[in-house]
Amino acid sequence: MIRENYLLKFENGNEIESKIVFGADGIHSKVRNQILQTGNIRNAKQKCWRGLTNFNLPEQYFHHALEIWGKGKRFGFVKLSENKVYWYALINENNYTENIDLIKTFRDFDPLVLQILEATKPENIILNDIINLAPIPKWFAENLCLIGDAAHATTPNMGQGACQSIEDAYVLGKLLEKSKDFNSVFEEFQKIRRKKVDHIVNTSWKIGQISQWEKGNTLRNLVMRLIPESTNQKMIEKILKLEI
Repeated sequence: MIRENYLLKFENGNEIESKIVFGADGIHSKVRNQILQTGNIRNAKQKCWRGLTNFNLPEQYFHHALEIWGKGKRFGFVKLSENKVYWYALINENNYTENIDLIKTFRDFDPLVLQILEATKPENIILNDIINLAPIPKWFAENLCLIGDAAHATTPNMGQGACQSIEDAYVLGKLLEKSKDFNSVFEEFQKIRRKKVDHIVNTSWKIGQISQWEKGNTLRNLVMRLIPESTNQKMIEKILKLEI
């Protein structure tokens, strides 16, 4: 039996039929929910503010992305261009109130953190919950394949969300150069990508939980300092290695 085309309906009212569908519609994927009927979105119980501001960072921070850990809170920043700085701030959900003052919340951090916050206009700040997608058993159905966050959304602690989506597209492209048997390609795609993205999703989740400890953070800091540089390097190499 040959499957009929998928009928895709868009928010603007447009409709289109297609034999092949790639579900690249994010963690709240309607394609995944309707066709594969799976997906458990996990909430890390952390609130995250992200901001963009004009700010002249000291020269020593020009080529580094930095993250500072406190007691149940974190702050990170990176230089984007000549005077643009992107930053993020996290706290545990139990410490969140609707009218929270970020400057007061991070007053025990380095003065540079407070200066970045003070320089940011409220309209250039967004607030989100930290969530991910628990690993799902299958990324594909007949003539349909999930990619990116629709298949394996991760928390941002390893900076790998967009990176892994790009790797998905690259691997799929290479496989489709060799074969146009879409369903076998989709199955091979999951075999190639599954182990790596599951590792990233699970490791990122654990890092997020450890970094937000409110009790035992002194022990946490000691343990982190004792991790050999060689171990960190192996973790980086594992993430950077592209399997195809």
